[in-house]
Amino acid sequence: MKLLRIGTGAVLGAIAATAVAWGGLYLFGMARGSGSLFDTNPDAANRFFAFWLVLVLLASIFGGASASRR
Repeated sequence: MKLLRIGTGAVLGAIAATAVAWGGLYLFGMARGSGSLFDTNPDAANRFFAFWLVLVLLASIFGGASASRR
């Protein structure tokens, strides 16, 4: 049962990180106007996906660790 709680915490952390990253990208696109950030600067796509991966990993670790302490 504890392993299920840790896994659930990790998944919820990853979902929250994904919502934050993609929500921020969406809001940036809305404030910026027409044209995609990825179209105007292809290097920005690589940076965004690297940031997203790191954010998801950290949130998963934190979510799993906080769930294991309960």
